[in-house]
Amino acid sequence: MKTVLTLIIVLASTALYAQTTISSQRVQEEIEIRIPASEFNAETFFHLKNINGDLNAEGYDGDEIIITGTKIITTKPRYKDDFNPDEIYLDRLDGTNSIFVFVRQPGVEVRIEGDELHYDSKKRSGKKYSNDDRLNFEFNLQAKIPRYLMAEISTINGGEVVVEGMKNGIEAFNVNGSVFVNDVAGHVKANTVNGNIRVEFSEAPSGDSKFNTVNGTIEVFAPKNLAAVVTFKSLHGELYTDFENIEYLPNRVKTNKDGKNRYRIEQAAPIQIGEGGPEMHFQLLNGSAYIKQRKS
Repeated sequence: MKTVLTLIIVLASTALYAQTTISSQRVQEEIEIRIPASEFNAETFFHLKNINGDLNAEGYDGDEIIITGTKIITTKPRYKDDFNPDEIYLDRLDGTNSIFVFVRQPGVEVRIEGDELHYDSKKRSGKKYSNDDRLNFEFNLQAKIPRYLMAEISTINGGEVVVEGMKNGIEAFNVNGSVFVNDVAGHVKANTVNGNIRVEFSEAPSGDSKFNTVNGTIEVFAPKNLAAVVTFKSLHGELYTDFENIEYLPNRVKTNKDGKNRYRIEQAAPIQIGEGGPEMHFQLLNGSAYIKQRKS
């Protein structure tokens, strides 16, 4: 028999958890978190860090940060007597000039140093706390963020990262999944390990951008007036473009000391599109990269 519970939890900002459906080994809960404009400013860096599940973020003209979505917690039958879904939830911490919304889970200590969030694993009471052994959790999240903010949006497993409408740049990260960034201005950092990256600039980028994947392709769409310097590295792939005003620049040589009084020399052969400008760095292992003219 299913029981419906309504819970209201207040964090530093208003957070509403409602319509929780519970079975003996599964909980599904709707989430809403609001961070009012009074708690940040134009210089604040907002971080939304998921672990398992999809993450969709939209830049909009509103003045508060709104996070909604679904939390799903399950456990194996042998752990049903020790099943406490409230141990895993979205939490918030503030740095010097940043706001972090992240998944709080047992066995992991989270701390802030300046504007950096650190995770430290720990053991407690001899219990098993790994996601595979006791609790499985998934957060499928949607965020509405004032489009003028800088933001970092990330997940790790079981979902895609999709961002659109951010006008001051974006950092979008995944590990086992793809990253899609649409209608963006400013600079972009887009990283994943196993997945594709697709970025569409609404205007020629005004800052340096970096795109990295290990197993996947990278597609970047930019206006016809793109002016940039591009570097590309791939072990098993090529760089393609339909921009015609291209100039090959001299190789760059980067020297790194390895700590044993030896030096490693890396070479990158950049190309210039148009009159040059901000840099676009592409790094892949198994895949190709494409720089394409945006059609509209």
